[in-house]
Amino acid sequence: MGKFSEKALKIKAYVEAHEDENITYTDISEALGGDAAGFGPRSVNGTLTSAFTNHKEPTGEEIDGKPVKEVKPLMERVPGEIQIEDENGKVTHKSVNFIRFTDYGRTYNYEA
Repeated sequence: MGKFSEKALKIKAYVEAHEDENITYTDISEALGGDAAGFGPRSVNGTLTSAFTNHKEPTGEEIDGKPVKEVKPLMERVPGEIQIEDENGKVTHKSVNFIRFTDYGRTYNYEA
């Protein structure tokens, strides 16, 4: 396996298939089976952060013999808002973050 876990690649595939939609990490969690399938909301959110929004690439430089890496996000969280209607028909608005690929993330070779 490459540098992405099977879980990360499944999340990536879902985001790729729904790129033109406003999806949140909870949408991804529900679509991939939730806690029962190992894709609970906290797990999906953590994977999005560690594998995609905090993705690091080597710069080619070294400090004290260790490679220097810079953060190059593959996905980003875009602030947005959704409407929620309760059982009485009252509509409220909730701030959320929609998951999107960055330009770098769209062209990145995930198989390398």
